[in-house]
Amino acid sequence: MQMSSRTSTNPVVRTGLQVTAFAVAVAFVGLFALSAHSVGANASEAYAPTVDASVGGQQSLSVAAGGGLAVSRDGYTVTAAPAPEPVVVPVSVAAGSAASTSAAPSAGCEANVVPTPGPPAPGTLQDIAYQAVMGYGWGEQNYYYLLALWNRESGWNPTASNPSGAYGIPQALPGSKMGPGWESDPNVQINWGLQYIAGSYGTPCEAWASSENRGWY
Repeated sequence: MQMSSRTSTNPVVRTGLQVTAFAVAVAFVGLFALSAHSVGANASEAYAPTVDASVGGQQSLSVAAGGGLAVSRDGYTVTAAPAPEPVVVPVSVAAGSAASTSAAPSAGCEANVVPTPGPPAPGTLQDIAYQAVMGYGWGEQNYYYLLALWNRESGWNPTASNPSGAYGIPQALPGSKMGPGWESDPNVQINWGLQYIAGSYGTPCEAWASSENRGWY
């Protein structure tokens, strides 16, 4: 006699397994439905925003659902780039040229101060000398040096004489070397006196400096 063994499942356990399986199936179906709905929502044109860009500093955003959002943007400032620094190109200088151009001239005879009363009255002896000084190209300041010099020597007197033999406005020694008319013609005396100054000193300024230093010129 053959005996068969049969295992029977407890009805309570079997019912629990069925309920669990059903719950898993329901959860799976629900999850799939929710994911599909979300994908559709992202791709749907109904949810696409409409952007209305306007000229100015503000943009508006309109949403199909009816909500509105105002978006403001910050302004900006444009700063120009700084200009490039200039490039200094060295210049070659010949040896010795700097020394010849950079030395300041000395004050020389112009350090001596004399009165400057202005141009003389026309027709006077001083005016004759003034015009001659301008003709030499010495300038008005040299006339003032000449004025002071011959004021000291003769007081501009054409007949002024000195025991040494010096004579006339420029006090030529001897007076006769001034040439014809030397005794009475102030033009002869002035012309000779300026020629002497130009040849011996260069300018009335230098002649006055000699008179200041030595007492004569």
